[in-house]
Amino acid sequence: MPSATIFPLISNLADPASLAVKAAVERVAVLDTPVLLWGETGSGKDFWAAALAAASPFQPLLNLGCGDVPETLLESEWFGYRKGAFSGADRDAPGKWRQAGAGTIFLNQIDLLSLNMQAKLLRAIERRMIFPLGAATEVNIPARFLFSADAAIEDKVRQGAFRADLYYRISTVSIFIPPLRQRQGDILPLLHFFCSRQGVAVALSDEARRLLLLYPWPGNIRELENFVSGLAVRGAALDENGVRALLDRPGPILDLIQAGERTLAEVEAEYTAYLLRKYRNKSQVARILGISRKSLYNKLKRHESH
Repeated sequence: MPSATIFPLISNLADPASLAVKAAVERVAVLDTPVLLWGETGSGKDFWAAALAAASPFQPLLNLGCGDVPETLLESEWFGYRKGAFSGADRDAPGKWRQAGAGTIFLNQIDLLSLNMQAKLLRAIERRMIFPLGAATEVNIPARFLFSADAAIEDKVRQGAFRADLYYRISTVSIFIPPLRQRQGDILPLLHFFCSRQGVAVALSDEARRLLLLYPWPGNIRELENFVSGLAVRGAALDENGVRALLDRPGPILDLIQAGERTLAEVEAEYTAYLLRKYRNKSQVARILGISRKSLYNKLKRHESH
């Protein structure tokens, strides 16, 4: 999310849970210590990381997605390499980590790293030193580190899919970002914020507000923003018709809302299955949910295991 939108967005957060996150971010911003931001996909970990970095003396912020680069290229992309280190290395390359200088390196979705890369990362952040590929000497990395991870990272530690020693090292300070359904006080202010930014008119009835607050928002803030973007593209207003289109009424989402006590896993699995049946396109379903295609595959695997 562009830095220009970070502070207006945060200023619109009104739920006590978000205010607690804001207070925690402000407390640790000036500390030269690793911080782990964890929570569900789309809950806002990236903009909280940007806000934390912006409030700190560790500038600039370098945001690196751990799932954005193939594993075989990740080490050379991050740490750099020397000329001749491998076929095609016809010059020295400093690597992205060194671009941060004494600023902040934010490793987004660190739980996507392989165990092999986790071991190299642990050594690097403990020593603040890296070996570029093909180099004979180490290079100092003075940056401060921020990390984000999925809400299931502790399960991955217990299952051996994520190194316990790395987890304890990066979670010196751990800040949980609650999902949007657990901070209903943010839903309407965020909707108004996104509508204002994208030029979408707002005319909500009491019933429309009720449905928006009851909707589980499985894609969290990202889904909410995408919903408003869809209204803007169609030239539609945020009114009761727009809300009912979101719920696809009459349809399974309204049924889920009215079905009484349901577990989050049940609601998420049924909603995802419904979207797959409706659109028959995983990329489109991922966009609707506000998540990456890879995250969608991970969700489907988890649903199949239950």
